[in-house]
Amino acid sequence: MISAFFLVLVSTVLWEVSALSCYKCASINDPASCTTTAQCAGDEACFTERRLSGSLTEYFNMGCEKQMVCDVIGSDVIIGRKRNLKTSPLVDRNKRDVTLCNKCCSTDNCNQNICSDVEITPTVGIPSTSDIYVRLVSGTNAYEGTVEVFFNGRWGSICDDNWTTNDAKVVCNMLGYQGNGATAIGGGAFYPGQNNIWLTNVTCQGTEPSLYQCSHGQWGVTSCLHQQDAGVMCSSVTPEDDVIFLLDTGFGGMIFRMNLRSQSFTPIPISQNYAPVSFDYDPSLGRIYFVDGRLLQITSMKYDGTDIRNLMQLDRNSQPDKLQLDPLNRRLFYTDDGNNIIASLNLDGSDYKKVITTNLDNPRGIVLDPRSRTMYWTDWGASPKIESANYDGTNRVTLVGSNLKWPNGLAIDYNANKLYFVDGGLGTIETITLQGTSRREILKDPGSHFFSIDVFGDYLYYTDWNRDTLMRVNKDGTGQTVVGPPSFKELSDIRVHKYGTDLPGVTTPSPVHFDPSHVFVRMGGLGDATTGRVEIFANSQWGTICDDHWDDNDAKVVCRMMGFDGTNAKATSQSSQGNGFGMISLDEVNCTGTEKHIVECGFGPDNWGVHDCTHTEDAGAICEPPLQLGFQDSDIDNFLVFCDVYTGLLVRMDLNTYSYTSIVPNTSPNPVAITFDPNDKMIYFSEVYSTSSEIRSSNHRGTDIRTVLPPQTGTVIDGLAIDKNRNTIFFTDAGNKRIVAMAPDGMGIRIVATNVAQPRALALDKNAGVVYWTDWGTVPRIEKANYDGTNRQTVASTGLVYPNGLALDVGAGLLYFCDAGTKTIEVMKTDGSNRKVLYMDNGAHFFGITLTSRYIFYSDWNKQGIMRLNRDGTNQTPAGPESFTKINGIYAYESTYTQ
Repeated sequence: MISAFFLVLVSTVLWEVSALSCYKCASINDPASCTTTAQCAGDEACFTERRLSGSLTEYFNMGCEKQMVCDVIGSDVIIGRKRNLKTSPLVDRNKRDVTLCNKCCSTDNCNQNICSDVEITPTVGIPSTSDIYVRLVSGTNAYEGTVEVFFNGRWGSICDDNWTTNDAKVVCNMLGYQGNGATAIGGGAFYPGQNNIWLTNVTCQGTEPSLYQCSHGQWGVTSCLHQQDAGVMCSSVTPEDDVIFLLDTGFGGMIFRMNLRSQSFTPIPISQNYAPVSFDYDPSLGRIYFVDGRLLQITSMKYDGTDIRNLMQLDRNSQPDKLQLDPLNRRLFYTDDGNNIIASLNLDGSDYKKVITTNLDNPRGIVLDPRSRTMYWTDWGASPKIESANYDGTNRVTLVGSNLKWPNGLAIDYNANKLYFVDGGLGTIETITLQGTSRREILKDPGSHFFSIDVFGDYLYYTDWNRDTLMRVNKDGTGQTVVGPPSFKELSDIRVHKYGTDLPGVTTPSPVHFDPSHVFVRMGGLGDATTGRVEIFANSQWGTICDDHWDDNDAKVVCRMMGFDGTNAKATSQSSQGNGFGMISLDEVNCTGTEKHIVECGFGPDNWGVHDCTHTEDAGAICEPPLQLGFQDSDIDNFLVFCDVYTGLLVRMDLNTYSYTSIVPNTSPNPVAITFDPNDKMIYFSEVYSTSSEIRSSNHRGTDIRTVLPPQTGTVIDGLAIDKNRNTIFFTDAGNKRIVAMAPDGMGIRIVATNVAQPRALALDKNAGVVYWTDWGTVPRIEKANYDGTNRQTVASTGLVYPNGLALDVGAGLLYFCDAGTKTIEVMKTDGSNRKVLYMDNGAHFFGITLTSRYIFYSDWNKQGIMRLNRDGTNQTPAGPESFTKINGIYAYESTYTQ
């Protein structure tokens, strides 16, 4: 059966043995521009490959290749298309390049046009509101990027000559976003394109259904360079309706959002750690759930790619395949052909159950009927079949047990009570009743490899691994057609969504797209940590606020969101802290000053992004008046402080709203360890340079930055803790393999412990005068000693790889730590007993950890934000926006709780 997986035929034709001269270039935009040649060996031929990168940029590699490889490639075969094995996710999604064409030829310098001259034949798609398609590439979220247009079978960019907000509105509407708030971006602000430049001097009124209806120059005629590529920022607070979600495992697990009407699309950027293999969409919460084949996880995220949560870590034998959720009963099911089981769990990750554990060979597709709490699945093992059972595994029935080869995706037509299924081996789409009767073939396509299917209206939407487009057919098998432009590699999953037409009982009164609990504010621009331009985050996008009617009451609200008391807050206007960039999210703000959140000041989907301003009118705030005016700073409580390495920022984030402000040292090239002393209200942090380290301090404004310990050659200070009652600062020194103590003024340095191979983090028991530290040297361990170095003991020395962060709950006598090697967060008693794993994440690189009375907060080098757990390790969720880079040390201060 293995041989059936690979249908690429090995040619028996042998190339003539002769030394050829071939063009040889790497990563070029146009093979015709290659002028370098190379002499091939006697057993080599000329070779060209056309590739598409993860940012959807096309490029070519040319040169010599072994004749054996060329024989396998054949004349027109595109490698890797005809197979029924799941795609192995690539290790590095930055390099998730996809090969579109591999070809060889056997005459001198013949490889300049054997891939590039293959024009994509323009196809007739579903009648839509546009005659062309658009997509966004290279944006940091799903609402922005360089605009590319699909015309005459090829993608190309747009020159920014005369590129305006009206043009951006049309593009955003084509993508299914609202036009209000659309921002035109020029100058190749995003990563410039490398294909054609199709248009210049685009002039729209803003009401056209397509760019095709706008005035523009002649197609393909321009004097512009890609450094002038036009881009857009569309409003992220927008109706999430008429959407086709697509998953392309050929691109390493990229999820796309396609507009149902225009078939224009944009990728949903997610962390490069993830490689989804199947997903489903929950319209009631606006969340996507997916299984990850590389990290072996079940994960949830908002539809814009933010708020990613690891619901469950699967075991190492798992090979998760398909996932389906029940939005009525709030349950999720998935197939696992590594363990040959079907399992289920709640949508928050709790109550995991193995439902079917016997007589499964290779379970693949799964679909649910919430009305009867019945699941249906395909199995393409030695005896392919389609089965059904109740949610608890009872009443198991074989519905189809013959004339199957590779039964893959399933879909239910809830109105007609029919089950549709595709077979990748037979190339068929068939239907049966939900009881397994009245089997009928809908479509047979011998050249296909059907994989996934969904029902919408009168149509069946399906994916075909042998086509680079989405496909559609009428329910009676007629009208087979492509959907959208040929732009994909290996579409493995599809969900079509329109509000009001889903499963009966699963409709919402309005689209879920605006969640105030995930709207944050921060300070930007000029000023210290108490003063700046106000910026607001919603649905993965930052924007500024117009100063029309902006007053002190408005400033009070945003200042309180950042942890200030707001009593003396002052509004600033006319971009006095510097101009912002991109979206202007709010205008005509009208707070009374008593609101807890700025969205309570009359904002929602209808007026988000609606404005008549420019960035010269950006609003700002002064949350704490200058000290010289005689005002006292408000008492700062309930916050996190942490270090963001690549930006060099120290951040103070409010624990109630997760809004934040940055404390900016003059230069902070590599902040690592951080702590806070409630006695003098000072933040202490370490700077680790290439040959030395130092310790500095700052007030919460960032206006009083002092050097506590000047740079010490050879030191590496990764951990830092302070006991001001004993007038002592402790730090780890991995450069000199020791634990060190000193006074807060940097005097009286003394060695607490030596021969510590690679110490990282510190935690203090200030009552007992005991210091704890992690060590990830050759023999990783966690140790403790009295403040004077006596009574040194090993607390843990097994099951550790890279123990990093450390936090102590003195009252409970518990020590929490995270390990970047074992990918776990654990807890144990301070003597090392009762040790247990609280949380595991195969995609994590844990670094810092801290505690509050209710939560564990931690930093993860592989995520762009702070993460939060309940104390028992459940309910992992981001704290604040994913707007950071590489977070090192982290410390929580809660006046009612003492670590």
